[in-house]
Amino acid sequence: MPGGLILTGGRLITADPELPEAEAIAIRGGIIVAVGSNADALAFRAPGVEVIDLKGRTVLPAFNDAHCHPMAIGLAAGQVDVSPDEAPDIGTLLGRIRDRAASTPPGRWILARGYDDTRLAERRHPSREELDRAAPHNPVLITRACLHVGAANTQALREAGITRDTPDPPGGTIDRDSRGEPTGVVREAALEMARRAVPKPTVDELEDALRRAAEIYHSHGVTSVAEAGVRRPEEMEAYQRVRESGGPLLLRTYLMVILDEMLEEFSGTGLRTGFGDDLLRLGPAKIFLDGSIGGHTARMREPYAGEPGNRGLWMQDPEEMKRKIRRAHALGWQCTAHAIGDASIDLLLDAYEEALAENPRRNTRHRIEHCEFVTDPQVFDRIARLGCVPVPGTTFLHDFRPLYDASLGRDRLRYANAMRSFIEHGIVAAASSDAPVCSVDPLLGIRTMMTRRDFAGEEAFPEESISFEEAVYAYTAAGAYASFEEHIKGSLSPGKVGDVTVLGADVRQVKPEEIPEVGVDLTVMAGEVVHPA
Repeated sequence: MPGGLILTGGRLITADPELPEAEAIAIRGGIIVAVGSNADALAFRAPGVEVIDLKGRTVLPAFNDAHCHPMAIGLAAGQVDVSPDEAPDIGTLLGRIRDRAASTPPGRWILARGYDDTRLAERRHPSREELDRAAPHNPVLITRACLHVGAANTQALREAGITRDTPDPPGGTIDRDSRGEPTGVVREAALEMARRAVPKPTVDELEDALRRAAEIYHSHGVTSVAEAGVRRPEEMEAYQRVRESGGPLLLRTYLMVILDEMLEEFSGTGLRTGFGDDLLRLGPAKIFLDGSIGGHTARMREPYAGEPGNRGLWMQDPEEMKRKIRRAHALGWQCTAHAIGDASIDLLLDAYEEALAENPRRNTRHRIEHCEFVTDPQVFDRIARLGCVPVPGTTFLHDFRPLYDASLGRDRLRYANAMRSFIEHGIVAAASSDAPVCSVDPLLGIRTMMTRRDFAGEEAFPEESISFEEAVYAYTAAGAYASFEEHIKGSLSPGKVGDVTVLGADVRQVKPEEIPEVGVDLTVMAGEVVHPA
């Protein structure tokens, strides 16, 4: 990198309102120099510049996943996969743990990921005793798909210091049986207690994980990501190492800094959102306001279905969380928060209003990570007035719609991941996967935004559907806007970086339901092919 490349004979969806469609693109020195007709692009033919005939394939700006966990994706490659496709019932799940235990030295942790109790045949979490029998000589921690709930065996609980006498930590719960003994299920801050007992990966291991993640993302046409939470200096060092080493295994990364763990590391240095370059840049200061719908810990205005006393959890005292957001804003950071439930979205907007009243700033683009359950349409007006950027998980409805129905009732899904309402209110909403919570694949997110259908094909409020072009914009230009980088990427426009995704067909010939099957034939980053079919 950077490189030169000419793509001709395609159907370009540019995400640039000045020229929405074209047939060819030329990249020189890693920068787009022409978008238009075949002749426009071929005018830049020169020795060493490759010319590829696209034969009618659809070409897009390379995808920008505005909220995901690349480091976790790379690390997860070494964990046991107990997702619904691999472990549809508890017996299969335990069998996969048992198989890993057979090749794991006694005392070493076994980590597993991706189970969903609502999609297991038994419709429950695995118990501590079941995990004990599967791996009697190892601490075991399996994490639910939402990453907010987990199940641990007795040895893992012991190493985490969790016993029957351990009180629920602030912002978390330890599930207990009728005798008061921990069942093994830990939620939110209690899950963090278990995670802290797991040996931390080294910087070398984190660096390797990032390179594995880049390969995965490139295979899906993604060249830009927002890392949804850096908590340790070692994680910053791993990102910096990858940035310095160059080569093809890079992602343009916008780093969210977890406010509670990392903001003090930066205070007094003058560093804040925007520091860096087009490959690695400091993003917003982030805080967690609530949990997840799957764990019944996302904070809602009204109780969960069948649980009249449960409206979810606040991760900290609400006034303290607002104070922290106001401080980060005063220090000049873009701010963001994990806010899934309608009550947490309300609180976040209150915090932003208070922060702007105390320290007026223009164009803050404060974000709302997930912004999933708006239940009052007037909230859209508040989001628009404050200039906030929602970052919905665009595949959540596909993966979790039955869970949402059971937990909240169908009516509260009316404005869930409401892409049409965002557009109608003039709100720029940046699409994301939240991988590894959901699939890395942006095409699955695009299909879900277009069809509003879940994995079983059931539709949920199709009035919030958007077009293919609008969904592409959400997964490209909107993500660049969310990181203040719309001037350098996000559309196929002359002067921007030469990041391009070539799909496997002309999507005009494909039904929306079939878009994920089209796949990605080519991913280009700064004019260099980083993923060929």
